[in-house]
Amino acid sequence: MKKMIRTISICLVTAILGGAHSANAKGMPTPSQRLGQADSTEAPSFRQHIIPLLGVRGCNGRECHGSFAGKGDFQLSLFGYDFDKDHKELVDVEEGPRTNKTNPEDSLLLLKPTMQEKHRGKLRFKKGGWEYNLILNWVKNGAINDSKTTPDFDRLEVKPASLHFSAPGQSEKIQVIVHWKDGSSEDITELTRFRSNDESIATVSEDGTVTITGKGDTHVIAFYDNGVQPIPVTLPVSKLVGNAFPDIATPTKVDELIVAKLRTLGVVPSDKCSDEEFLRRVSLDLTGSLPLPSEIRAFIDDKSKNKRSNKVEELLGRNGYAAWWTTKLCDFTGNNPQNQ
Repeated sequence: MKKMIRTISICLVTAILGGAHSANAKGMPTPSQRLGQADSTEAPSFRQHIIPLLGVRGCNGRECHGSFAGKGDFQLSLFGYDFDKDHKELVDVEEGPRTNKTNPEDSLLLLKPTMQEKHRGKLRFKKGGWEYNLILNWVKNGAINDSKTTPDFDRLEVKPASLHFSAPGQSEKIQVIVHWKDGSSEDITELTRFRSNDESIATVSEDGTVTITGKGDTHVIAFYDNGVQPIPVTLPVSKLVGNAFPDIATPTKVDELIVAKLRTLGVVPSDKCSDEEFLRRVSLDLTGSLPLPSEIRAFIDDKSKNKRSNKVEELLGRNGYAAWWTTKLCDFTGNNPQNQ
């Protein structure tokens, strides 16, 4: 248990620091280029293109047809996680399909979002735009539900994998590539939902353009199909970065990762704390509880050079450590084995 938690702790710190950059893929055609032209001959995929497009335009969000009761007798699964239900709602409803295979241009799926017919959800895309043509292409090709025949999702790749800015107001556009388990891949930036964890530090537009608004660090999150990919975003809080950052000892791998993050942010760690402060902090961090008065006195009276590392090992052996960190890891993972 102790070894497992130490390993997970290092993995968490590594995730915070971000990954390495991958090969450039800017020449990869986008869905609007491949499938969103009036003369496109390739049929869009229901799972890979139609459902994600409805997601980025807000159609299956909480405030629209993805709400618990739906809107206007039309209910989609929240963010499109039930392909069969959504296809039935779009194609096979008893009161009349929202896709018209005989006259595709008369499909409600096209008329409502373009405001050719009254739509309380307001304008979602324009008639003749790439989104309109992509959906029209799907209807023309039979409005097929291919969710059981598409390859399984593998992973999302974001380029660049992390963003580092030098001044407020700077922007950079990110690219999102989906990799499927059959080895295929596609630039799906246009079909990806984005969210910033802290808009006081960074904002992100619908097309994936990240703008730094304040000092510090946060993450922009990319959502597509089964993929959720965080992208670290930083703006140093001081000029003490790179060679200007002081040399700081890093006796362990965790220390090395933490100091690397502080160097990126320009945050110089505080001087060595007192014994009382150390014991209080390490006890709270490892066991979630304060040290007893007798424990404090014994620690202060201990004159050995290794008393701090010895105290850490002692705390790691307590039952309170396993209980406290089991609770924390349950919070981190949501008790979902897919997040472990």
